[in-house]
Amino acid sequence: MAASVPSPDELPGVVRATCDLHLALLGEHAPGLVEGLHLHGSLGFGGEFHGGSDIDFVAVTTRRATDADVEVLRRVHAEIDRRRAEPAYDGFYVVAADLAGSPDVVPDVPGVMHQWFDVGTHGDVKHITWRELRDHGVTLWGKDLRDLAIWSDDAALHASTLENLDTYWRSQLEAMEHHPREASLPQAAEWGALGAPRLVHLLVTGRPTSKSGAGRWALETYPQHREIVEEALRVRERPDEPSTYAADPGRRRRDLVALMTEVIADGVAVTSLPSTGAQGPAT
Repeated sequence: MAASVPSPDELPGVVRATCDLHLALLGEHAPGLVEGLHLHGSLGFGGEFHGGSDIDFVAVTTRRATDADVEVLRRVHAEIDRRRAEPAYDGFYVVAADLAGSPDVVPDVPGVMHQWFDVGTHGDVKHITWRELRDHGVTLWGKDLRDLAIWSDDAALHASTLENLDTYWRSQLEAMEHHPREASLPQAAEWGALGAPRLVHLLVTGRPTSKSGAGRWALETYPQHREIVEEALRVRERPDEPSTYAADPGRRRRDLVALMTEVIADGVAVTSLPSTGAQGPAT
């Protein structure tokens, strides 16, 4: 059964504190600019949040941000970074009409990623974000997401996910061969052994899931890669527990590459939309 979307009161305290600071600073420095603040990502799946997790927000503005608005928002996020540098607080500002249409046509908008604020094409302005907002988004302030018009198209979501897997993820897999030290780190296992299956889960089932949800799905779907998936879940959820790869980080990299190679190959082979109740890659 899918995890329920948490209410704002059910969010982790650190998440609520960061978002409350954001809203307070907006009210002080940009009154009337923002009419809604929402969260997406793993938090929308039962409030999943672990050490190292990011907070991903989407702010809805009452007008397209002007140059003056952008400078105010820049100062707001500089203050958030000064007072609450962790966890990472990433997101962007759009008008409601942007959410009602395809993310492919959203113009350059203000946003922040890893404490870098700018106006441009932000990485999370994409189909999966729109779908997560529609089905798993958390409304912190303003009109509830269920009362907003949020565009979504199964075929477009499938196509964009397939392209992401076949371009970004395939290139990252190839880069791991050239950066063996970085690819041997525990954080690489969490990133790759949960991130790549997360996309393939969507391609196969038609449903988004959290990072941990993708890991649990991978344990069932790829039992031959159980150890590296368990390692990824350990890093994400139980980092203080010992690693089975502690004595041989190179083996962790080799196992991660093997899993990602198989997962990506399975994913790019899913060229048609999933049927209802699909559970795993076609064989």
